[in-house]
Amino acid sequence: MSKMRKVLLFFLLFASFSALSAVDFDPNEAYARFRRGISVGGALYPTYQGKSLLLELDLYGSFEFSALGFGVGLPVRFILKNGKGEDRIEPVAEIFPKEDWDDARDWVAILNYFHYGHSGDMFYFYFGEQRNRYVGNGSIVGAYFGDLRLFHPQRGVNLEINTDYAGIDFFMDDVTPPNVIGGRFYLKPISFFSKESYANNLEIGASYFADIFAPEEIRGKSDNDYGREIIDSDFQIFGFDLSFRLLAMKYYQFTFYTDINKIVDAGTGMHFGVKHKLMLPGSTDMQILSRWEARAMEPDYIPSYFNTFYDIDREYYKGQNPKEPWQPTTKSQYIKSYAGKGEKWTGGYYLDLVFDITGTFSVGGSFEHNKLYNYEAKKYDNYQINVFLDTFLFDALSIDLVMTFQSLGEHGKELRNRPYYSGSITYYINRYFSIGARAASKWYLVEARDYVGSYSYYNCFSVGGFAGFRF
Repeated sequence: MSKMRKVLLFFLLFASFSALSAVDFDPNEAYARFRRGISVGGALYPTYQGKSLLLELDLYGSFEFSALGFGVGLPVRFILKNGKGEDRIEPVAEIFPKEDWDDARDWVAILNYFHYGHSGDMFYFYFGEQRNRYVGNGSIVGAYFGDLRLFHPQRGVNLEINTDYAGIDFFMDDVTPPNVIGGRFYLKPISFFSKESYANNLEIGASYFADIFAPEEIRGKSDNDYGREIIDSDFQIFGFDLSFRLLAMKYYQFTFYTDINKIVDAGTGMHFGVKHKLMLPGSTDMQILSRWEARAMEPDYIPSYFNTFYDIDREYYKGQNPKEPWQPTTKSQYIKSYAGKGEKWTGGYYLDLVFDITGTFSVGGSFEHNKLYNYEAKKYDNYQINVFLDTFLFDALSIDLVMTFQSLGEHGKELRNRPYYSGSITYYINRYFSIGARAASKWYLVEARDYVGSYSYYNCFSVGGFAGFRF
């Protein structure tokens, strides 16, 4: 391992475990509604991608007007040093990566984001990259990220309608085209009789999600040709949930919830949890958030099915059949054909903790442990660790990090060697200039002749400078 990678890994692990352990929390949400103004500028980044070196020039702008806001960005990349073999980038005119602009999604992604309203408002609409997306209690869609794949920008849709009586939370992972689509409807039944009643803390919800193009089976093309043949199947999950806020005091809130979900043609899972919110008195706005959840589930059920790694797992699931290593197992195929070999219900738990000083410092994470079945219908321990850090220090230094280890392995001894991470450090020299570094993990599908191909894992690093104006 190179010295640069060792330093980066040490930094990420230190930030991760000094936190505790991404959770259902957005550190920027509290003050995003107060942002106003126009910002335009550019950035120049040398980028290390796998074994290739590129120079990236970004032109960007953000425009925030009360409830409405949008951002645009035009990235142009030049190949300075191309890798070899699987790491080689296919060029255009010898200097531009071909896959940067060969798909409709590359052009759609010029619109970085668009929103009307803010999350929690009576009406909220968001178009943009999906990062750490939760719906409801996250038992079906939890910690979903849409930026895992290299050369594959995604722009999804969030829609919220929130009233004193009922509401909707709609989610679509992408528009070019979508895979995961669905949402949750909730009702506060007592509010139709009395909004002031203690019983109005009761909320009842129903959810439905589907991967409308879920791959059931993947085969390599024959006749010595590149590419894959994918057999699709409609994968569906529906669920019901109930929550009740038992305490709502000045400095402490306590909420109980339960979710019951059913995977169509597969198993059922039950989630029982409590949420804590502790507001700390003082001159600064400080709070501690925590959620504890216990789970009971049939063998052919996976909690938070649409999770951080879903964009990769839907095609190449970690529960690969060792007897057929050349044939990838899709996630839907695994859950319907293999996991159901177990007979008894099993269980799991989830814990998270967040400490937040609004607009200044947020740190936290989660720890998850589930008992799953392997191909021989034997139980094994499956873990997931998520961490994040978001801070703005000395009115000049910004640090943002999120990292997820999907599993500790079937025997609980090894961290997954391909974690998801995304981080940045920015130092603001003045209101016009700043310097910074970015790091992220990416997956890229490498195709082959007469073979289904596989996803290669890339570490992408960038260091550069920004220049901009704010009006």
